[in-house]
Amino acid sequence: MRTGKARSGVRGDSASLIVALAALVVLLPISLASLAWSTPHPALPAVVGLALGFTALHGASLLSVRRPVAGFLVASAVMLLLVLIPAAREASAVMHPSAVAYLLCLAQVAARERVQLSVVALGVGLAGAGLISLAEPTFGSAAGIDVALLRLGAFLGLAASATAAWACGLLVRFATSRAEERTAVHVRQAIADERMRISGELHDVVAHAMTVMIAQSEVARALVRERPEVSERALGVVVDTGRDALRGMRAIVAAEGDAPKEPLPTAESLAELVASVRSPACATRLVETGRRRALASTSALALHRAVREGLTNAMRHTLPPVRIEVRLAWTEERVVVEVEDDGGSGHSGSDLGSGTGLVSLGERIRLAGGSLASGAVGTANPGSASFGAAGSHGWLLRAELPVLPMPPEETGAARGEAAPGARSADEGEGA
Repeated sequence: MRTGKARSGVRGDSASLIVALAALVVLLPISLASLAWSTPHPALPAVVGLALGFTALHGASLLSVRRPVAGFLVASAVMLLLVLIPAAREASAVMHPSAVAYLLCLAQVAARERVQLSVVALGVGLAGAGLISLAEPTFGSAAGIDVALLRLGAFLGLAASATAAWACGLLVRFATSRAEERTAVHVRQAIADERMRISGELHDVVAHAMTVMIAQSEVARALVRERPEVSERALGVVVDTGRDALRGMRAIVAAEGDAPKEPLPTAESLAELVASVRSPACATRLVETGRRRALASTSALALHRAVREGLTNAMRHTLPPVRIEVRLAWTEERVVVEVEDDGGSGHSGSDLGSGTGLVSLGERIRLAGGSLASGAVGTANPGSASFGAAGSHGWLLRAELPVLPMPPEETGAARGEAAPGARSADEGEGA
């Protein structure tokens, strides 16, 4: 499964973007209409300048969805211009509905940046509220009203609005933090459960099998001359018990309850695995570079499991047609496997699975001495070239695993060989 943290981050950005777009669609037309209906009607250059200022404010709110600090700085600069420019002051620009976009930028800083930085942003907002209250031209033209009291009330109202936006951002921040903590607890529990399950089941399988095999081997050794038929039967039990134990251990490691009696998965079997998911709606390709090296059994199983998990997730979380590339790079010390999809025609929105597939896989790879990373293309492995068209919105799973040391007699021969080129399996046609 793709990580819950990544999905929650995408959902948070989407919600913020929807709010900013809603403010743009609703508040900008109202602000422009209020300019047209204001009395006295401002001059055309002032109207154009204010319309550009309002548009810049909403643009800053959209920018703050991905770059909170940059969006807030742009919004603060625009608000300052609207307050200080004489033409804008005559039209009371900062009192128009589009000024709410500034509060959205402040809330984004409070929700996504450090608390110290959000406090500085709140201070800027409060200073702006004071500047607006002092510079607002319409307050000085009010007859029969205490202007100082009016400015004080305006400052308190604007300051309360800025503080409320900042507090809402903090609430979102704390809610997100609690969700991430729950996710971290879930991940740690999944890792602990996986370790316990593997340890307990392996202990049961190996302890029982070794007890039987040792007992039968003692019988075979004691009766090999006097009663060879009994010794032969005992050796048969040893062989059968060993095979059953191997099946059980492979079933535990592969998390499959009915593992068939097949050879241990190796690098050679990856081509068959990649080809098994190929269909008119799914084009797959295996690219292998470097000189293939021997792997320990734990590394071979983890490599096979990583490719299978990457292929499964690519098909589960994307809508066809989808293109998947599996890259296998061998070095003298480790093998690197990458499974990358092009994002298909969009996200399927599927929530199938327990949500801990990558957690379990990461633990298995760590126990084998390797590492695992996954994420949107360009984040899990920034140095990786995207598979498919430029601007791919796909997903990348990358795993590194150690290889076995090369025997001394092969080391010299390997150094004398020319560097092998890339080996690419045939690619199926997508829909």
